[in-house]
Order: sequence, then C-alpha cells, then structure tokens
Amino acid sequence: MRIRFNFLGLRAEGELKVFFDPNRYHCDWCWRGFVRKNSFWNHNCEESDGHLMDIQKMLSGALTAHDNQKDRSLQVEIGPSQIGDCRRRVYHQIIGTPKLNQTESLAAILGTFIHAGVAEAIKREDPFKDNFLIEQEFEFDGLKGHCDLYIKDERHVVDWKTTKVKSLRFFPSEQQKMQVQLYGWLLSNNGYEVDKVSLVAIARDGAFSDIKVHTEAFDPEIAQRGLQWLAEVKQNAIELLPPAPEKYVQFCAPYCSYYDPTGATGCPSIQR
Repeated sequence: MRIRFNFLGLRAEGELKVFFDPNRYHCDWCWRGFVRKNSFWNHNCEESDGHLMDIQKMLSGALTAHDNQKDRSLQVEIGPSQIGDCRRRVYHQIIGTPKLNQTESLAAILGTFIHAGVAEAIKREDPFKDNFLIEQEFEFDGLKGHCDLYIKDERHVVDWKTTKVKSLRFFPSEQQKMQVQLYGWLLSNNGYEVDKVSLVAIARDGAFSDIKVHTEAFDPEIAQRGLQWLAEVKQNAIELLPPAPEKYVQFCAPYCSYYDPTGATGCPSIQR
C-alpha cells in the first residue's frame, strides 16, 4: 500500500488557503482518507486487487484498440495469410458476416509487436539501405499482401512466424508454405526476381536456439493452387453456399470471430 500526504483546503474570504495535517493521509489505491495512530497505519486497503484488475483491463483494452488500428486488423480483402487455412472463415469474411465472437487475441498482438521489432532490428544488416525490402506491401490481380523481408541480392523472400516451443514440431504447415509462395508470386509479378522463399519460426517462449528456418525453391505452381483455393471460396460466396466447418469447437470458440454455436449466422464449428 502506498500512502501520500493529504493536504486540506480551507476557503476564507474568497481565497483558498492550503495547510498540511501531518496525521492525515490518503491511500493511492482507493483514495480513502485515514489517520495515523502511534506511528502505525490503521488502514487496510481491501481495494488493491480491484485496482490491479483495472490495470489489467486498461492494458487489455489499450492493446486491443492499438491492434484494431493496424492495417491487418482493418483489412477487408483476403490476403495470403488466410489462403489455404479455413474456407468457412474466409467465406464469412467475404460476405461480410458480423463478427459474433469475442476472441483471444493476445498471441496475435504479441506477434505483431515481434514483427515490428524484428523489422527495426534487421535494418542494421542493410547499412546502405539498398538490399532489403522490409514490411513492404505488394498487390497483383486483386491479391494484396505484406512481405516481411525481401533480400534483393539473394532473390529471397522471408516470412516471420511467431509461435510457441511446443508448436514447433508442426512447423511449417502446408498453409504456411502456400502463404510464403504467394508472397513470392506477388513480388515476381511486381518486377522482382524470386529464387527461394523462407519461413522463420520465432518461439515467444523460447531461446535463440529454438528459432527454426525452412527454405525451399520458389514454386509458382504452389501459389497458383492458393489462388485457385481463393477463387473457389469466392464462388461459394457468390452462390451463398457456405463451406463445411473445418475446425473443432476447441479452436473456434476462443479464436474465430465468426464462431456461432447456433450456426444461424456464423459457423458452428465441427462438434465432437
């Protein structure tokens, strides 16, 4: 419990005169006044936990509001990071289904901060600022995406992925491979040569030794499969034929904005 001297005001003849009472204090947690007796504090603040909960809400709200203003949070178009993942979720995004479910977003927010930190840190590896393209946006034939890093002299596209140590055994997924190939496709259609693409997994709870790198040759055919996937989902949206749910409720309930247990508006998920 923190304490602070309490100054009392006395109004007299139109002026505010302030004087100090050495035995009266107030609590910074709950702002209650209390009196010192025999050099002991006679105030046991029961509001401290409540105040800490307010800080938690303040931080959660600030992080969420900050993230909601990011380009990717405001993005309406379907980008490479969504292609090849869940058809039903992309379908709902295309047709403009209201976001019905309050999701857990801290991991994604931390991922955004890590991306921003990495983008700033790697600038020193390009001292003449002529070899790296960092966090650049590219668009071609209706597809728009942000490329984390393109190294010109290596003709190399790099995409950072944040995860947990226990999830590294699943890295990289087929969807992640398709995503980075789509970034290569975007750059190749914007005048940049691409020979190889890499996915780099950074574990939020790991060490430098846990960083995993997957590199493969650029393959436009994989990108074309992703584009075909998106075209099929768009056709579903035109015909208002929702694809079948692809993920279980254990994932959808905490992480999908379109999760709707009734299935009336959103997606009910796969029920066990």
